[in-house]
Amino acid sequence: MSETTPTFPGFEPKDILYKYEWNEKEKELIRSLREKGPADSDTKKMLSDWIDAEEKRVENSADPIAAILLNLRRARLYYDAGFLEEAWENFESARRQAWNENHDELSEKIGKEMDSLGL
Repeated sequence: MSETTPTFPGFEPKDILYKYEWNEKEKELIRSLREKGPADSDTKKMLSDWIDAEEKRVENSADPIAAILLNLRRARLYYDAGFLEEAWENFESARRQAWNENHDELSEKIGKEMDSLGL
């Protein structure tokens, strides 16, 4: 990927506070997490496949904040599926990683998003 191509299309780091639009496959994963839970074998496979694909995108990205963005997407996925503890863990991981990598403004925006979601 070139530096001008975003790792996660539709996501602008400067606009952290937004509602992410999931694709159909992601919506199916969220539905399955809500209805069957993460222990269900089909759901577990869907989640594992999604995480693997997203991690490959990060590995192939030139975007210096790609890993942070992945944690944000994972946090939002869990939040939208109703798994608030897992959502908090991923938001917090993204916030800490942004802070540790001197992306202070991004870290603050993530904290504000967590607050706005009641996490």
